[in-house]
Amino acid sequence: MRGRMWSDAAVSGLRQRAISSLRDQPSIATVLVCVCLAVLAVGVPIPLVLVLLVVMVAATAWRPAAAVSAVPMTLPFGPLTLQIGPAAFSVIEVALLTTASGVMVYGLRQAVRRGSLQGGCREARRLLQEAQFVPLAVAILAVGTVSLGTIADPTHLRESLRFWRWIVVEPVVFYGMALWFLRSEQDAGRLVRVWVGAAAAAAALCLVQWSVGGGLTVEGVRRLTGFYPHPNAAALTLERPALAALSLALASGGRHHRWWWLAAAVTGVATVLTFSRGALLALLLGLFALLWLLRRYRVAVSLLVGSLFSLILGFAAFPDRLSAGILAGGDSLRLAIWRSSVAMLADRPLTGVGIDQFLYQYVPRYVEPVAWPERFTSHPHNVVLEVWLHFGLTGLVVLGSAGWLVVRAVRRSRHWPLGVAAGISLLGGFVHGWVDRTFFAPELALAFWLAAVILELPRTARSAAVDTRRTPCECW
Repeated sequence: MRGRMWSDAAVSGLRQRAISSLRDQPSIATVLVCVCLAVLAVGVPIPLVLVLLVVMVAATAWRPAAAVSAVPMTLPFGPLTLQIGPAAFSVIEVALLTTASGVMVYGLRQAVRRGSLQGGCREARRLLQEAQFVPLAVAILAVGTVSLGTIADPTHLRESLRFWRWIVVEPVVFYGMALWFLRSEQDAGRLVRVWVGAAAAAAALCLVQWSVGGGLTVEGVRRLTGFYPHPNAAALTLERPALAALSLALASGGRHHRWWWLAAAVTGVATVLTFSRGALLALLLGLFALLWLLRRYRVAVSLLVGSLFSLILGFAAFPDRLSAGILAGGDSLRLAIWRSSVAMLADRPLTGVGIDQFLYQYVPRYVEPVAWPERFTSHPHNVVLEVWLHFGLTGLVVLGSAGWLVVRAVRRSRHWPLGVAAGISLLGGFVHGWVDRTFFAPELALAFWLAAVILELPRTARSAAVDTRRTPCECW
């Protein structure tokens, strides 16, 4: 009898949870958009592609906040493309374009229903006053657009326009949509869950591919690649969600923190197996900064000491890989690329070579003999040089402003686990950017604005204030 009563109670509880889940429309819409994106990425016939695109636009018009929250799922899958007739679009771009289209439909519907735009204008003014990254977004749009008029080789204007669309316009559009529709801690949590969860899934796929003998064998090691074009691309994409998951595992007192540990382990191991030295440095310094921020000073110092010994052992175990490029023919490959970049700036110090023009200037004019094996590199492997060459001298002002805004926002949110996760992920990307890329790739630019949205929420929350003073907190 007791077993029967327990069974009835269990069934009743399951029924109530199912009803509650069905009422959670934002979650349903987020899952719907994610499923459509996954099917599109696999590749389906054109009629089904059109149906799925319409479904995604409709889901956005139904629940725009949920669709915006689903966009970060595409970040780890940036290399995947969708072929529509003769045109190919990245999964990231498909998600952004369909979301923007749905938002336009939603906005028109709201305007017709209300019969006025005054409410929307008041809300826009409020956001412009309270959102601290809006001036940065305007500056990047302005500087990036002006750079199109100063490119060094106008015959490659088409490539510059494509890059401008990917790096400048579309990520800022995402920032604007997220700023408008996401207004609570629950929204921030959904953003991070989708991003980190997708990164963990991508990392797991890469680990499976590596475990069966895949990857790039070079310099005495087999580097993880997965579906990424290069191990460094995999490292740049996975290191930020790895640091975000690790931050939430350490800083959050939530009951589900074990899932954060699992996500951190999967993405972290995949990042390490890329054997990207910049990524290893980013993970190390990101973890050190996190421990210091959490006032675990002894653990932080122990980490540095342990890392020093690990570095010594690493050089002993993988001497070819860890010393590769540092000394080659008596000179450094990376230093040679930097010298070529400085030579470009000496010729065009005010405007740089223009957005996405590095490759077309580097190969015919500036490549040094020692760097000939990497003559087809498309960027200078340094954040300062890259910003300067893309955007000109004004780009350095934008870079400094971005750093100042991020530091200020992280300090204000230092007791909020989501803010800590966003800040540490940006720190890791910035550290890696000193020897590689940090912003000028679609997934990296979008990851920056994703972190900016999370850091904005304590100031722009409309319905309920986000409490950033409690520590630790219950993070879903």
